[in-house]
Amino acid sequence: MARRRKRNKKWISWIIILVLLVAASAVVYLVWDNYFREKESDDYDEQIVIAVIDDEKDEKKIDLKNKDEEKEIVEKEEPKQYEGSNPNQGNEITGAVTYAGVIEPNLVLRINIDQYLSGGICKLSLISDGVVAYEDSANIVGSASTSTCEGFNIPTANLKGGRYQILVSINANEKTGTIGGEVSV
Repeated sequence: MARRRKRNKKWISWIIILVLLVAASAVVYLVWDNYFREKESDDYDEQIVIAVIDDEKDEKKIDLKNKDEEKEIVEKEEPKQYEGSNPNQGNEITGAVTYAGVIEPNLVLRINIDQYLSGGICKLSLISDGVVAYEDSANIVGSASTSTCEGFNIPTANLKGGRYQILVSINANEKTGTIGGEVSV
């Protein structure tokens, strides 16, 4: 019987492995090169920008290639003073009801005062059909340039349904004032 000769096919597997290694190396190189390559500079880097300052009408040239080295100094416009009357100068206190609504189970009232007051009392009266239906008071809390009443949370169980006139009398530092509004319960 004739012996069959086996062919050695190991060299095919080595060629396949070599081709795969070359392909993987090429992919790694392209990704690495693309990731770490310095980005192409825009056309703007090579241009010179001219800035005109309104007050002096001087021209400054800034080279954008050296933008980290040169910083343009921009002067801010001086703020204008409010030209109205100073609300802290008068003897009358003014303000507004900033929130009046029902958040169950309370009627919530928030009052803002236009003047800065370091202390005082807000007296609330809810009037329905010309009759005072509810009264309460709260302290005044000062803020940076205005003040506010601490707030009123009135249980709706203490009120009948309907429309109420809000009247808040404010007394602080020998100044007085009245703030009004309306609310439906």
